[in-house]
Amino acid sequence: MTAPARFLGRLPPAERRRPRDDEVVWFTLGGGEQVGVRPIHAEDRPALLEGFAELSGESRYQRFLGAMDHLTERQAAYLTDVDQVDHFAWVGGKVDEDGTEHGLGLARYVRVRGEPDAAEVAVVVADDFHGRGLGTLLVSALVPVAADHGVRWLIGYLFATNEPMLHVFTALGATVAADSPGVLKATVQLDAARVTLETRACRTLGAVARQARRRLVAAAGSR
Repeated sequence: MTAPARFLGRLPPAERRRPRDDEVVWFTLGGGEQVGVRPIHAEDRPALLEGFAELSGESRYQRFLGAMDHLTERQAAYLTDVDQVDHFAWVGGKVDEDGTEHGLGLARYVRVRGEPDAAEVAVVVADDFHGRGLGTLLVSALVPVAADHGVRWLIGYLFATNEPMLHVFTALGATVAADSPGVLKATVQLDAARVTLETRACRTLGAVARQARRRLVAAAGSR
């Protein structure tokens, strides 16, 4: 079993070199890799398209519960131009010494239409980063944000053969039931979720998410 991610915090102001560096929350995964987690933004669309193209066919199949050979511009826009409340996503990645960011995975929730206290979760991790705990970290990081916005249940749909994602959800305390042939429905009750992130990490993630929302609203108001 992969060890829980260890919270490192945000970079001090003097060390922030790139736009939105103040939105990145740093963790060390169980294997020792340092990753930064930040909210997704509309300008991440090209990186999302590039990352999708690099996924194996199997990873795409597991993520979208069916064959998916490419993302359209419209789909990419939907996945990146989010409102940070009903639709929120964390991007996990690493940064080279020259400041180049490399996306390694993302997890999102989308509030279920007609069920304001429930949201559907989706997560994808780069093929060469499977099994290192990044998926667990990203889904766990959704919990405090979703709770802040009135979500009580996170729901994930996955193939019964997708053991890594099944582990992610069961580790959070999800109840799992058959949904359709070969597909499971995992439901996490947030006030009983087994989140291994420390309290400081959850508070910091919540603060960063609220900051991203304020910036989005301010930018919309200035147009």
